[in-house]
Amino acid sequence: MKNLIIRTITGLFFITLVISSIFVSKYLFYFVFLGFSLLGTYEFWKMSRLNEQKPQLILPLLLTSIVFSSVFFIESSALIILIAAGVVMALLIPSVEMYRKHKSPMEHIMGAYLPSLWVAVPLGIVGLWAYGTFTGNTMVLALFIVIWLFDTLAYCAGSLFGKHRLFERISPKKSWEGFIVAFIGTAATSVAFAYIPFFEHTGFNSIGQWLLFASLIMIASTYGDLVESFVKRNYGVKDSGKILPGHGGVLDRFDSLFFAAPIAFFYWIIVMYLI
Repeated sequence: MKNLIIRTITGLFFITLVISSIFVSKYLFYFVFLGFSLLGTYEFWKMSRLNEQKPQLILPLLLTSIVFSSVFFIESSALIILIAAGVVMALLIPSVEMYRKHKSPMEHIMGAYLPSLWVAVPLGIVGLWAYGTFTGNTMVLALFIVIWLFDTLAYCAGSLFGKHRLFERISPKKSWEGFIVAFIGTAATSVAFAYIPFFEHTGFNSIGQWLLFASLIMIASTYGDLVESFVKRNYGVKDSGKILPGHGGVLDRFDSLFFAAPIAFFYWIIVMYLI
C-alpha cells in the first residue's frame, strides 16, 4: 500500500511537471527536459559500469547537452555554433579514449555516443514540436496522453490475464493480451481527439488520421520499451535508476517516448505539409 501511494504521488508530480513544461514556458521546458536528458545519460553511464566497463562521463554529458540544444534550438542563429561544439565533443571522445588504455575502448566510445542519439534527439524533437515554428504543443500533449494510456492499459490487462509472452527473452512480464487490449482500448479512445475542441487546430481533420497517429505511437512505444528492457537486461539491472520513487529512473519513464516522439512528429509533418 505504501509503495502504491509513493508511486501515485511520484506519477502525479511527473505528469504535472511534463504538462507544465509543454504549456507554461519554452525555457521551463528547455531546462526540465535538458535535465531529463542529462539524467538519462548519467543512468546509462552508471549501468554500463556494472559490466566492468569504465566509460567516460563528462564528455558524453556535454555531447548530450549540445545535441539536445541543437535540436531544440534548430531555428536559432546559434545553431552553427552548437553544431560545431557537438562535432568537437564527438571528436574528443575517441581521442581521449586512446589515452585511457582500457580493455574495451570501442564499447566506451559507442556507449558515449548512444545517449545523445537515444535520449537527447527524441527529447529535443518534443521541444522543437512544442515550441518551434511548428507550435504543436497540443499535439505533444496528445502524444503523451496516448503513451500514458497505452502503458497503463497494457500493464493492467497484462497483470490481470496476460499469459502469452510478447518477447519473453527481453521482457518476461509483457504479454500479447496486455498489448492487444491496450492497443484496442487506446485506439478507440484516440477517436475522442477528433471531437474535443481543444484539439481542433492540430492539423488532423479526420478520425482516421488520429487512429493512425495513435497506432504509430503504440507500436513505436512498444519497441522503445523493449529496447530499454534489452539494455537493462544486458547490464543486469531491474531499473535504470531510482530518481523517481516507485517508477525507476528517467530511462524507465521515457523509454516509450524515445521511439514514439520521432515517429509521431514526422507523421504529423507529413499530414500537415504533404497531404
